[in-house]
Amino acid sequence: MAVDKINQTNSFNEFVKTIEAYCQLIESAQSDNYRNFLTATRKLLLHLYTYSIELPEFELPEKESEKIDITDNDIKNILSFIYAKIIDSYYWIVFNPTNYNDTEPSCGDLVDDLGDIYKDLKTFLHGFNNPSEEVKQNALWHLHWSFNHHWNDHCINAIYAIHYFINKDK
Repeated sequence: MAVDKINQTNSFNEFVKTIEAYCQLIESAQSDNYRNFLTATRKLLLHLYTYSIELPEFELPEKESEKIDITDNDIKNILSFIYAKIIDSYYWIVFNPTNYNDTEPSCGDLVDDLGDIYKDLKTFLHGFNNPSEEVKQNALWHLHWSFNHHWNDHCINAIYAIHYFINKDK
């Protein structure tokens, strides 16, 4: 699907607003309260996941565009900022609950989950806000690809962990 066509849909525009809201929540100190931060994060993650599973396929532009990425220093700062908002970030999970041969629990890290999601979404925003149609098309393709191959698992695991972090002290 082309940039101009998807950009005309209300659901995609809501999706972009949700991406912006997630990045802003991660970057800001507006939720200094642990429970409020987790509640707001969970709500945004649920919306992001719902929108992402409905993304259409995107063609890679024929002409290679410049790679837009978030620097390691930016991520280091964001991870520090997330750590400051979260009391406890570790949780236990089985990587693939459908694989009966590998049932060993693994230690997940909510900060890592939220940081990886942030990096992929922020990278998308940098590209999508570029005036070049090819850069925008590349950003859309990368958003779809990165969801299906990377941050979808981080998103589901974060929602799972947040559910228990919020409810463990009730």
